[in-house]
Amino acid sequence: MARLLLIDDDTQLGNVFAHILGEAGHDVIQAASGPAGIEAARRARPDLVLCDVTMPGMDGYAVLAALRADSRFASTPFLFLTGLPAEYHARAAISMGADDYLTKPVSDEDLVKAVEARLARLDATRRDADRRIDEIQRNLAFLLPHELRTPLTVILGGSELLRDLCDELAPKEVAEMATAINKAGQRLNRMVENYLLHVGLELKRLGTAGLDALAFSGRCGGDHVGNSARDRAREHGRDQDLDLTLAGVDLPLAPLYAGKIVSELVDNALKFSDAGKRVLVALGAVRGRVALEVVDHGRGLTADEIAQVGAFRQFNRLVLEQQGSGLGLTLVRAIAEASGGTLELSSTPGQGTIARASWPH
Repeated sequence: MARLLLIDDDTQLGNVFAHILGEAGHDVIQAASGPAGIEAARRARPDLVLCDVTMPGMDGYAVLAALRADSRFASTPFLFLTGLPAEYHARAAISMGADDYLTKPVSDEDLVKAVEARLARLDATRRDADRRIDEIQRNLAFLLPHELRTPLTVILGGSELLRDLCDELAPKEVAEMATAINKAGQRLNRMVENYLLHVGLELKRLGTAGLDALAFSGRCGGDHVGNSARDRAREHGRDQDLDLTLAGVDLPLAPLYAGKIVSELVDNALKFSDAGKRVLVALGAVRGRVALEVVDHGRGLTADEIAQVGAFRQFNRLVLEQQGSGLGLTLVRAIAEASGGTLELSSTPGQGTIARASWPH
């Protein structure tokens, strides 16, 4: 049984619709005006709203706009039920965010079917969201202990050896331990930085205030792109595998975010390709857009894996034993989209991957 909100100033007709839907097994709450309907929605949190269009004072379009502006009802199915001609009004209703538009008179069967169809879609969406949340929780439970423990083990173990054996170690051994500790600290710092940035981008996407620090505007030239790419290649010990083609265009991003995109894309390319295989980083203008392209000749991704790219998800980790949280591509996509760009991935298993982030020129 679903909880439905029916908003219609025609009380008699509203009672008929409420009876039909009640007989179909739903709990129906009625309101006779737009303001009363909005108040009822806030009080009852319905699973679906049916609303007349032509009502005195506040029409159905205003009700829809008010509910869609409230994050609690941003995804609540909303159906218009009215006697107005469908041609123009249906198009306007859908463009404003309505899920369906039923023209009176409507048969009992069509009314129930329309409601059931929208409720079924809502249920499927919720199940998919629950599945994704469960998957993230499982991946976090698997990834985080390893991703935190591995660098911490190096940092704690190495520092303890330096403390306890400092008088016995040769300068070269001290330097090697210090280098290992520094690399582990950098890895841990990068992971924390990525998590915090991911959370900030999610909050920005959801419209949370107070995130002025996420200012994307700026310009970043080829020198910065090249330096970021070389830093990642150097960390992997693969300076010789990097090919740079940097045209005279700028990424329309502040250096912090441009560097993060380059770093994550190059890191992925190096991580999933063998030493000796070339990785190309190209910056240029493509079909009226500024594009950053990173090409590797590694293991590649299937179409299904590309579709499932998401935070805290890695593919074949038990087989490949790669480091990382599975956050890199999700972070790149979030930065690109938040700054007005896009991320496109194309890949062939066993041959390699092309990652292209682009923005309007």
